[in-house]
Amino acid sequence: MNDLTLHAGMLAQARPLASCLGCAARNLCLPSDVDIRDVIGLDGLVGYRRRLAPDEVLFRRDQSFAMVYAVRFGHLKSSRPDHRGQPHVTAFYMSGDLMGLDAIYAGRHASTMCALDDCEVCEIPYGRLQEAMHDSAPLMQRFHSALSHEIVREQAVLLYADMNGAERLASLLLDLSSRYVERGYSGRRFRLRMSRADIGNYLGLTIESISRLLGRFRNEGWIALDKREIELLNFERLEALLTSAPTEAGSSQEKG
Repeated sequence: MNDLTLHAGMLAQARPLASCLGCAARNLCLPSDVDIRDVIGLDGLVGYRRRLAPDEVLFRRDQSFAMVYAVRFGHLKSSRPDHRGQPHVTAFYMSGDLMGLDAIYAGRHASTMCALDDCEVCEIPYGRLQEAMHDSAPLMQRFHSALSHEIVREQAVLLYADMNGAERLASLLLDLSSRYVERGYSGRRFRLRMSRADIGNYLGLTIESISRLLGRFRNEGWIALDKREIELLNFERLEALLTSAPTEAGSSQEKG
C-alpha cells in the first residue's frame, strides 16, 4: 500500500460518507414526497460528513463557494462584519437547516459559519446538487423553499429595528421554540446553545440588556431559567409582547 492510498483511507475513516437513507434529519432536509429510490440516489450526491467541535469554523467569509451544507445535529451561527468591521451574528442554525446558500450569487461565502456545540454537517457539492435538481422536481422545490426561508429570515431580522429589547428577545425565544417543535423536540423547555453575548449581538443589544431582560421575564413568571436551560412558562404573554400596540409595548424601552 503506497502513501497516497494510505492517506486516502485515513481521510475516508476520519470523514465518513454521508447517508440520507438512515439520517434522522432526513425529513427536515428533504421534501416529504421524494421517492425512496431518489433518496437512495442522493447518497451519491451528498459527500462526506464533517464533525465540528465548539467554536470550530466550517467556512469563512470570502472563501470560495463549492458546497452547500446540511446540519445533521448540533447548532451553528453565522456572522459577518458590521459597518465598524466587528463581527455581527446574523443567524442560528440547527438540524435540518441548509447553510452556505448566500454564496451562490457571488461564488464566495458572505459570512463565517462557526459551531456553537459539537455538531455534524453533510457536505453537498453544489454542482452535483444542480444536476440532481434537474431530475427531481420535489428536490428543486425543497431547495427553492430553503432559499425563500433565508430571505424571510433576513427580513424578520430587519423588523428588530422597530422593536424594543423585550420584543426582540421574546421573538427569538418563540422562534427557537417553534423550530424545536418542528424537529420533534420540546418547544417549552430547551437549552440555549448560544451565549448571552451571541444573543445580544444578534438582537442588537448589550450583554447587560440581555441579562436584565431574562431576569425581568423570570420575575414576571414568563420563563424559568437555570444557566442556559430555559423553560417558557407563559407563551401567551410572550406572544402578546409582539402583538401589542407600540404604546403598550413601550417603544421607548431598552433598545441597546
